[in-house]
Amino acid sequence: MAPRPLAVLRLLRVGTLFSPAADVVASACVLGLPWSADLVRAIGASVAVYAAGMVWNDIADRHVDAVRRPERPLPRGDVSLPFAVLLGIALLALAIGLSPCRGHHTLLAGLVLVYDFSNKHLGWLAAPLMGSLRALNLYTAAAIAPASAPGASTDLLLAAVCYGVYVMAVTVLGVFEDQPHVRPRAVAAVQTAPPLAALTALLAVQGGPWPAPALFALPALLFLRRNSRMRDWSPASMRRSMTWLLLGTMLFTAALALARDRVIEALGIVATIAPARWIARRISMT
Repeated sequence: MAPRPLAVLRLLRVGTLFSPAADVVASACVLGLPWSADLVRAIGASVAVYAAGMVWNDIADRHVDAVRRPERPLPRGDVSLPFAVLLGIALLALAIGLSPCRGHHTLLAGLVLVYDFSNKHLGWLAAPLMGSLRALNLYTAAAIAPASAPGASTDLLLAAVCYGVYVMAVTVLGVFEDQPHVRPRAVAAVQTAPPLAALTALLAVQGGPWPAPALFALPALLFLRRNSRMRDWSPASMRRSMTWLLLGTMLFTAALALARDRVIEALGIVATIAPARWIARRISMT
């Protein structure tokens, strides 16, 4: 019996799939690449790798989820294990088949599997790999056009490194969520890293404070203000912070596009935040 569509969407964490697409769009903007068939294929490949990572994550964690997250599709029985395995294989094959830079997306696919089945179970050591995965995804445009301008390539590399720091901090927050006792100051300190890393990248790519860094600073300051007022970091409150930070990746990539005067792309990325948030209220992003 085929699983219900909603169960498959929950398995894919469909609300998160806007973010890897936005990464590739932003990387093309930073390098100054025009829209092309190769760029569209790279966007599709990155989304497929990310979706596959969500599926293989739940396959690898199905026994732990039966205790800690019984609401997920596999432990609930909404999706069968054979179906999930076939879907995970199909998504990885789709990603590599679509990609105009197959070596790049094959590397991403391999790192996803390492993370899901090995690295993430090593606690803190999971954070650098997850940060590297998202940094490499933001660097996708350099794999599409390796002969781009040196200055733009340097800017993209810096943005990717800062993005890696951003995602590392979110991953550490996920580690905190599963621990019985966490110092509130440690949780708050970790959450300062993503907005600061993003602002550092935007200042470098923009070459000044206006407009992208200044516009990004407003929601970043509101987020930091919220954190400073929190005294009790329960798993639920940390999960909410993770949701906001994951949505914040799209604000960051939109600001990167704006920093290169790609206003249409920036507005397009911003426009996806509302549906992503709407989906997040109904389908968990974590």
